[in-house]
Amino acid sequence: MMTLTHYATGTSPVIFGSGYLTLGEWWKAGGIMSIVNLLIWVVVRGLWWKLLGHY
Repeated sequence: MMTLTHYATGTSPVIFGSGYLTLGEWWKAGGIMSIVNLLIWVVVRGLWWKLLGHY
């Protein structure tokens, strides 16, 4: 959740404010992690539903 935006959690502003990443790099990492997270949920959910016989 923290990678979505530079203000998503309480620690995000501290990490962003340290200058470790630029705003563009932060949003790029957040976008990549969102895609990875969605793919994991789709695959795991699909396998789980298949196991349960719902799919």
